[in-house]
Amino acid sequence: MSLSLVIAAVLFAAFLHALWNSLVKGHSDRFVMMLAIAVVQTSIALAMLPFVGPLAPEAWPWLLAAAIPHTTYKVFLARAYDSGDLSRIYPISRGLSLILVSILSIFVLGEILGPLGYGGIVAIALGVFLLSARQSGGVAGMSTQSLLLCLGAAGSVALYTVLDGAGVRASGNVAAFAAWLFIADGLGMIGFALLSRGRQPFLALRKVGMAGLLAGCTAFVCYWIAIWALAHAPAALVAALRETSVLFALLLARLRLGEIIGVQRWLAGAAVLGGIVCLRFA
Repeated sequence: MSLSLVIAAVLFAAFLHALWNSLVKGHSDRFVMMLAIAVVQTSIALAMLPFVGPLAPEAWPWLLAAAIPHTTYKVFLARAYDSGDLSRIYPISRGLSLILVSILSIFVLGEILGPLGYGGIVAIALGVFLLSARQSGGVAGMSTQSLLLCLGAAGSVALYTVLDGAGVRASGNVAAFAAWLFIADGLGMIGFALLSRGRQPFLALRKVGMAGLLAGCTAFVCYWIAIWALAHAPAALVAALRETSVLFALLLARLRLGEIIGVQRWLAGAAVLGGIVCLRFA
């Protein structure tokens, strides 16, 4: 599989990630929107099951193990947003996850990228942090609780990325693995919603309308591409390229919303682009 094709596909997925996140952020009840995404993804995956073929027995342990961090990520992130600002929680959790994926992929998948590859990952992680963080940035002033929740979210992302990579390779069938993973992930989110909020968010689903449907379909395609990429490229590379969604969000904010982008963020964007180039030639 051509590395250029993988990079192009994951960059497109990163754009879709920024798009569905903008839909979630634009709704008054983000938790309900996240639930709507889970319901849509699970429904699509269930409809596809008769056509994707069976999942290899070797893939089931990886898939079931991955379903746990997929759910804990949502739990940690939701609670982190209750105790800290989005502009600090997101970059710290996602930036840390890149480093953790790079380490875990060595031990679990036996992947080693080389100095240029890891340099690209560090550049993207730094760029993601600077693009999203406040001018002060960093962890200064964050409560211990917020920082621990960020670490929990970052660890969850790293775990499910590596486990998904191992699972889809063991399955030999990207479509079957992706369909069952969406079902397991969606059921986890639905179960969490029931336990934490009861029937209320489900009754509110009708209010999200076409926005929820569009966000769910976009998120489905977005992570389907990521799963396909994990079958053909190192997990650390895929994880790093996925975080360029922050760069696409920056461009959308400038072009669609007319937001003023400071010099620091343009320099951060340059770091992300430089990281992509390093990964391409690693």
